[in-house]
Amino acid sequence: MIYNDGYEVDGNLRFIKCPRCGNEQYSDNAKYCRICGFNVYNECEGDYERDEYGNQEGPFQIHRNVGNARYCEFCGQPTMLLKEKLLRPYTEVQTSQEDEEVPFDSDGLPFY
Repeated sequence: MIYNDGYEVDGNLRFIKCPRCGNEQYSDNAKYCRICGFNVYNECEGDYERDEYGNQEGPFQIHRNVGNARYCEFCGQPTMLLKEKLLRPYTEVQTSQEDEEVPFDSDGLPFY
């Protein structure tokens, strides 16, 4: 399944538009939206680096994620977009996408 919800990001994983207020103007080094104060990156809650046994091994790290990530691909912690309810839980999105599937007739042709 492809999750095509979310927010567009640039090559540095910075939002093109603020997910909260829609602002498109950021200074080059901005970390927060100048209009509403929202973080311009979809960062995770963060976690400590861990070894293969789950023991804390390194420093606390916060990771930047793509615009549809609900959980961090690096540490598995929830992202800001999920915590702020700007992305719906994946189970809700799965259900709504399944409901939108186009039915087919006996010849395999879609009917609307």
